[in-house]
Parts: sequence; structure tokens; C-alpha cells
Amino acid sequence: MKVAHTSRGMRHALLLTGASALTLFAAAAQAQDAAPVGEQSAAQAEAEIVVTGSRIASPALTSPSPLQVVTAEALENQGVVNVQDALQQNPAVGVPGQSRTTNGASTNPGLATVNLRNLGADRTLVLIDGRRSVAGVPGTAQVDLSMIPTPFIERVDVLTGGASAVYGSDAVAGVVNFIYKKKFEGLQLNLQSGISERGDDRQIVGNVTYGANFAGDRGNIMLYGGYVNEGVVRNNSRDFSRLDYTSLGTTQRVAGNSDTNLTAAQNLFTPFYNPSNVGPGGVFVIGTLTNRIINPDGSFRAYNAATDGYNREEYKLLAAPSERYTFAGRVNYDVTDNANVFAEATYTNVLTKGRMEASPMRTDSALGAFPGNGGFYPIEFSVVNPTNPADVRRLANPLVPAAVFAAATNRNVNDAIASKDLSFLVRTTMFDDGTRTIPTERDNFRVVIGGDVNLGGSWKLDAYYQYGFTKQNQSMSGLANLYNLAEAVQAIPDVFDYDNDGNRTEAVCVNASARAQGCVPVDVYGLNANGTSKISPEAVKYLKTSLTRASKQQMHVAAANLTGTLFTLPAGPVQVAVGAEYRKEESRDIFDPLTNQARNGYVQLTDTAGKFDVKEAYGEIVVPILSDTPFFHALTLRAAGRMSDYSTVGTFYAWNVGGEWSPVEDIRLRAVYAHAVRAPNIGELYAAPAAGIISITDPCQGITATTTGTLATNCRAVPGIAANIAANGSFTLTQADLAGVGSLTANNPNIQQETGKTLTLGAVINPRSINALRNLTISVDYFDIELEDAINRVAAATVLNKCYREGLPEFCQFVTRRTGSSGAYSSGSVEQVVRGLVNSGGSFSRGIDVTLNYSHEVAGGKASLSAAWTHLFKNGFIALTGDPYDNTMGELGTPRDAVTAGIGWENDDFGFNVSGEYIAPQVLDYENFQTLYRTASGAVPDEKYFRIGSKIYTDLQVRYTGIEHFEFYLGVKNLFDVERPGIWGGLPGPVNGVYDVIGRRFYTGARLKF
Repeated sequence: MKVAHTSRGMRHALLLTGASALTLFAAAAQAQDAAPVGEQSAAQAEAEIVVTGSRIASPALTSPSPLQVVTAEALENQGVVNVQDALQQNPAVGVPGQSRTTNGASTNPGLATVNLRNLGADRTLVLIDGRRSVAGVPGTAQVDLSMIPTPFIERVDVLTGGASAVYGSDAVAGVVNFIYKKKFEGLQLNLQSGISERGDDRQIVGNVTYGANFAGDRGNIMLYGGYVNEGVVRNNSRDFSRLDYTSLGTTQRVAGNSDTNLTAAQNLFTPFYNPSNVGPGGVFVIGTLTNRIINPDGSFRAYNAATDGYNREEYKLLAAPSERYTFAGRVNYDVTDNANVFAEATYTNVLTKGRMEASPMRTDSALGAFPGNGGFYPIEFSVVNPTNPADVRRLANPLVPAAVFAAATNRNVNDAIASKDLSFLVRTTMFDDGTRTIPTERDNFRVVIGGDVNLGGSWKLDAYYQYGFTKQNQSMSGLANLYNLAEAVQAIPDVFDYDNDGNRTEAVCVNASARAQGCVPVDVYGLNANGTSKISPEAVKYLKTSLTRASKQQMHVAAANLTGTLFTLPAGPVQVAVGAEYRKEESRDIFDPLTNQARNGYVQLTDTAGKFDVKEAYGEIVVPILSDTPFFHALTLRAAGRMSDYSTVGTFYAWNVGGEWSPVEDIRLRAVYAHAVRAPNIGELYAAPAAGIISITDPCQGITATTTGTLATNCRAVPGIAANIAANGSFTLTQADLAGVGSLTANNPNIQQETGKTLTLGAVINPRSINALRNLTISVDYFDIELEDAINRVAAATVLNKCYREGLPEFCQFVTRRTGSSGAYSSGSVEQVVRGLVNSGGSFSRGIDVTLNYSHEVAGGKASLSAAWTHLFKNGFIALTGDPYDNTMGELGTPRDAVTAGIGWENDDFGFNVSGEYIAPQVLDYENFQTLYRTASGAVPDEKYFRIGSKIYTDLQVRYTGIEHFEFYLGVKNLFDVERPGIWGGLPGPVNGVYDVIGRRFYTGARLKF
């Protein structure tokens, strides 16, 4: 189903009307019952709270595990539009799998996810008030952070380390828990706008939050309505992304196009504009000649990237535009002095529009119109006169230029007759609009109802039911129906006047059934002299199609928790929490039939539908051992365990043990060892196989008849490779061979849960006994995370290396090679690699987190200082059991050191804060450079050639609060306009999620608080 743009206008009107009504209602109510914003009673301030990482209430904000807190004030002081922006400032947060600047052209544009420790977004559990939220990505557990109403947030707890014993599956790397305000009183309106220095990334933010007590303060209601509009940022607006850059080193290895003025290592890292074989008018195989361009006059010549290439970056997006409406409400009511009920709901509607370069239509490969025969199609035909069966004529396609027809040969052994054939490798501008747009509409809804009751003494029972869904409707324009394309390129002159119009020279489709269904011949043979397409409007209408996608993810959760004191020891009460939870999740992701069959020129995307349920029981205990004795101000032990019974993978257990020791009141030492678990999600279990196109490095490339070793022997045993060596002297491949490989991703209904082992050792220092330092808190935590039986998709490189370097037949069955040359593809080249999901290998991360927070009265105001530093001792993975360890520490995306720091000052009238982020130097993939990117002499380039220097980003905000109920603020992000480093095509590693890609930008806003 396509995005319902027509209905969206009506929806906007209704949403705006609702927002206006909400504002008027809030203002009227406010005039009757004014109160300070967010004011709490002393009793509320001293009440016990439940700290993230435990279900047992504590009298102070302490945590057994490393916990970093982002307050509502900090969110305001950063001018965040999406809470993901604030989380990305935390050094413990890795490269996001989904964000505005990482998925502008993906199948899920506009999503915002969080990825702790770079272990993957599926291994970070996102909670709201300690409860799960429905996923935003179909088939996964990844929550879309953009649907969370920022002004509703009281604080965000970022807990690193395994927490599955407390919260269940997915909390392997940690938990991000959004704590909502509970009893807000007042009216707050916020308006904010922003723009980048280059005039793009325009932002408009408006929201209103209202809260009031009722029924003699026994109840409280909160309402919120918000609108966010984030503008587009195009690749061609920034120097580092405006051209299709690649590295000379990559080209040097493939085509020998190195610059003789540079050393071999410099060749590798010197960018130059080199769009690949994606000529707008088509790149053809004509006879035995490959990579040929057809001129407007019908002649043809060799392809020249400098003049014929297609700059894809002209059409791509650095940041996708997004428009978002959010409404939220919460009500709670004290039924009695010992019983409370509550309900809360959130609804978010998001529209984003991704954009990509024009779809590369082709006749070759698995995603071409003629798969399996090199993409060759006939351009001459044996045709029978419908009125005289004895009259059989040999007719040529009249749209094929004479010079091209003369040079063409019979290349397709499957032809019914020995006809001439052609193949076009890639044609990008099949349609003159030149782009693919990806409008996506996403609706997220979440409702929770529940309550709690004091049972007497310290015992308390709470329970809730939650339902949520995410719906997504999406389309992608600018694609071609390959079934229709296959018919439309097979044309003949209408010598028999099939359409009875008297014109016997016009071109018609050769297939009668295709003609009956409206087939229109297509002229793909070059461009007009003015650079426009030769394809007629009628042919465009016949060929053009769109990808459509409709998905829905649902979650039901019911849970109950009982907490209280079992008995009291001399050191204090022994507290326990026990509970049970039932959860059911369903997901469906449905694509149009052409996309299911890989017949629209895009990748194959197959339907996924699945569900599971899980029944869980858990318990937690906190035992005070000593208190208020010398060297033991407090000593506490704790443990937690959870049993989970999944309908998919069966029963498994998660647990943790730990303790805290305070030798004196100002120092607290803590330790936790956790055994965490992640069950496979619906997509990993049930998604059908899907085809795509990838680039590879073939380990057999360069093998000769005399090369020795296991690799050479295994490669020469492949008939197609042996034939290639016999013809060329060595196994020789072209760029097309390496860049046009079919990839079949297959999921696995038999995979099992993965496990994580986490050890954290830490210390928290809060010198409250020293008056000048009582507001100073320093924490130092060592973490060691080991992920076992990880659910991994086997990489194509791993499949190839396991087959040929190690000679393992269980991997060779996943590789299909060509037995002979086919179109532009060489004999022995890889046609397809199957990449499945397995439980194997693991990931490792070890390091320290250091945080500092301090505030003090200075110059008539409050000064604050904060800092967070993460240093890695180890980071890497083992792809498959038995494989060598792949060290990623210090590589792009996992810097050894990451630091954020901020200072601020404010009084009754003014305030400011300055924050900075430091990213340590990083290098591109070590292993890739050792095996794939050697210099001409075979040596590994010096590290200085693939090292990216450190980056420091600075943000600034100033505020004026001298007018009662009013606050005005303005800010600058990336104050010194630090640009993203240039990392060119052909070099490994992520970019946009690591570094800022937008540059210096400004924002200003105002808040009204009553």
C-alpha cells in the first residue's frame, strides 16, 4: 500500500485543530489554578524511587550498575529536536543503526535508534518507565526514539552492562530508560527554529505541555502536543560528499589507473572523481566489445568515466527531511491513600522522504531483465505472417542503430534462432526525472493502564497492561517493471500492421500476448543530442512502477510485581521483588509482488510475517550485610534471576549477582556480574530469502597455473577458474565481476538465543562531608562484555575464504561461479553468494567509563561542570567459531577514547553552557588493509595513510530568563564548523554515524512557563 498523501492533508488539519484546542483548554485551566512548573512537595522529594537496574525502591539515586543520567534540564540546554541527538553525546553510545544522517535512502528512513557499546541496536533495550516499548523497525526490537515526547521526560537513565535478569531479553549491552514526569503542574509552551550555516537543515519545533491536579490533589493529568519539521540536507551541498569519489588505489588494483606522480600508498588514499559504469544512456555489450556507449548519431565508442559517468551523489541525501506530530497524555488518581491507578498514551505520526539516485536498470545479473544468460536479448526475430503461415520473415529491431546491429553477434545460446543479441549492463536514467523518492509514513501508538496498591507494611503490588503498534506505509518511485522491460526491448517493425493503424514501419513488441497487455517498445540506445532520454512517454508509462511496502509491529505486555521486606537484619531490611510478565509480539512486512520477485530492478525484498510469545518469572533480592561500622558504612549484596519461556526457542535463564561496599559515606564501591540473554527476533527467524547485489574481493584473483598452496589448488579445481587461467595466464577479473555479485540473504528458523557475560567493577565518590565538594560526584567503572553464540549473518568474504582458503565444503555449497564467460562477466567469476544467519563467534568489549559532575555557587549564580570519558582496552569480534580474533579497537566507529564535557553557569536572569565532544584518532579497517589494500609491491601501507585525525565538536547555548514566565535562548551546534573527514568509495568503514555531516548550525527559541 502506498503512502496515503491525500488523507494526510485531512489528518494534518485534524491534528492542528486538536493542538489548538489543547492549548486553549490548557490556558483556560491555567487561569483558574496557577502553580509553579514541576514543583514537588518535600514528601515527594524524599520518596523512595526505583533506580534503573533494579525493581527494588531505594531512598537515594544509586545504582548497582554503571548509570549515566540525562536530565530534562540538560535536554533543554542542548536544544535537542530528537532525544537521540542528546544520547549520541554519551561516549558509551556507539554508531546508530538508524538516524536522519545514516538512512536517508534506506527502507526505514527517518528512524532513530540507540546502540550501546557498538554491539548493535538489537542488543540495547529501550524502556519507558521501566516498561518495554513496541519496536519501530519491523521484525526487530529496535525502538524509534523520535516518537518519545521530549518535554514529557524527567530524565533518561543510560545503564551499561547486562540487565536481562531484571528486564528480560535484549538488555545485553545495556538499557536506556526514559523516565516520564508523573505529577506535572503548569503550562509550558516552546517554540524553536534552526538553520545550518549553508541554509539547509531548517528546523521548526513547537509544543505545549499542560499538567494539573484534580479531585483535591488526588489526581493529576498531563497533556502534550508537539510538532517537529526537520529539513533536507543534500549530498551535493557539501564538498566531501558532492562527487562520486573513489580511491586511486582501488582503481589501480582493478584497472591499473594509478597516478605515477604518487607513491603506491598515496595512490590508495588520493580521491578522484570516478563514477562507475552507470552511464545515463546505457553501457552495452556489443558483440565481443564490452562497456560501449551509443552516441546520438547511432555510432558507439568505449565508455569514459570522466565524460560518461553518472554522479550518484547529486541525488542522494545526507539528512532526510522529516515531519512529526506527537500527542501524549497521562492521568493518575489515588483511589485511596494506599491505591493508585494510572493510564498513559502516546501517538506519533511521522512523514519522511528519502531519496536515491535513479534506479540502475540492467538486463544482466540476478536483478536484471534476463537473468541467467548474461543479460543478452535478441534484436532480430523469425516472425510468421498471421494471415499467411508460409510467409516467415527475419525482422530486426528497428530501434537498434545500424552500426550497433552490424557489430552485434549471436551471444545467447538459448535463442530459438541464431539471432544477434545485445546486453546493456546499466542504464541509470531510464526515466527523465532521474531519482527515486521514498516517501514513508509511520504511525506509533502506545497505551498503558495500571495501578499499584500498598498491601501493608513495606509490601507493594503493582501491575499493568500495555499495547502498542507501529504501522509503516512506504513507496519507492522511479523503478521499472523488469517483466515489461524484457518484452519492451524485443521489438520488430509492424510489417503486418498488428494494430490496424496502417503504419507498417512503427516498432511494436514482438510478443503478441505482451502487445495485448499494452506493451510499448522502448528505445534504450543512448540519449538524444540534448541529453534527454529517447524513451517515449508511452513506454515510460508501460515500464514505470513503484515499490510498495506495508508493515505493522504489535506488542502486548501484561506484568505484575510484588516488592517488600522479608525481614530485617541488624544492617537493615532484606528486600525482595518478584514478578511475572507475559509478552506477545507480532510483525508483518508486506511488499508488492514485483519486489518479492526482484523484478523491479531494485533488491529483492520478501514478505515477513511471524509472531512469538514469552512467559517470564523473575526475582530480585537485596541483603544488607553491614552498616554504620568502621570501614563498613554499608555493605550490601544483591542477586536477580529470570526464567523466560519463549514459544520459539524454548526456556532459558538470565541472572546477575553483585554488591556494594561503602567504607565511608563518601565512597561507594560496586561490582556486578551478569549473564544476559537475547532471543532471536521475528525478522531473524521468519524473514524469507532476499536477493541483492554486492561487491566482493575474490580470494582466487591472480592465481596462476603454477601458484602453490591450498588456496591455489582449491581455486584451480573450479572449471570456470581453470578456463580463465588458461585463457589469460592468471585468474583475471574485471570491475564488473567484483561489483555485480548476487547476494542471497537467508534467515534461519533454527537459530537460538545468544548470551552475554558482563563484569562491571566501579567506584562512586561523593565527598558530602566536605562542604565545598558536596555537589561533586565522580564515578569510575571498568566493564568487560563478552557476547557468545552471537546471531551473525555470515559475510560474503567469510564464505569465500572458508571455501577456498580453508577448503571447507560446507561453505563452498553457498558459492555459485560461472562456468564460462557470460556477457560482461568473466569465466569463473562469482555469480552468487548465499549469506545465512548462524549462532557462532562473538563480540568483545572491555574498557573504563569515567564521569564527573560538579556544581557550586559562583558569582551570584550556579556554575556546573560535567564530563564523561570512555577508554577502550579491547574491542573486536570473532565472526565464526574457530576464526581469528578481528580487532576493531581504534578502527572507524570504535575510537579508543571518546570524551564529552560541558560547563555552564546561570542565575535568575542569564545562563549559558558550552559542551564539547572529543573523538580520538581512528584508522580504517586493519584487516582489510592487510589483505585487500596492499601496495603494488605487496606491502601494507603505513598507518599514517589510513589514519583519521581526532575531531573536537563544540556546542554553545545562551539563555535569558529575566522576564517572569519567559525564557529566550539561542545556540550554535558545531561552533567551529568541523567537517566530516573524506573517506572515499572503495575504502571500508561507516562515516555518517561517526562524524557530524551537517556542519555549523544555529537555533533560537522561546519558552513560556506558567
